[in-house]
Amino acid sequence: MDGFLLNEKGDVVIESDDETLSSDIVLISDNDLIEQTVRQVLRTNLGEWWLNEDEGIDFYVILTKNPNFEEIRNTINLGLQQVDESFTITDFNCTTGKDRKLTISFTAENENEEEIQVEL
Repeated sequence: MDGFLLNEKGDVVIESDDETLSSDIVLISDNDLIEQTVRQVLRTNLGEWWLNEDEGIDFYVILTKNPNFEEIRNTINLGLQQVDESFTITDFNCTTGKDRKLTISFTAENENEEEIQVEL
């Protein structure tokens, strides 16, 4: 299956050819598409998208003064399950910097042994 490649802002990437003056939407597939889909779900606040209010994760678990890393892991896992119910988190790490920025990184694998690595 193929999907549209999205940039960091979530916009579709279009590639232009100056010689032929044509433009094409860039497609991705396989693990790249799975990873992109996971990122999109995890960047959606639960109930935010009016076409599917069940998509996304509860941002309030993450955007708090004293985050609970186990609750964050469970929330990330709920987001993963929306993409593929067979996903299992194999490595998970949360760190907070001096600027109070929370970095979440994890590795997950599905039943087809497809592995993704995501940092948010």
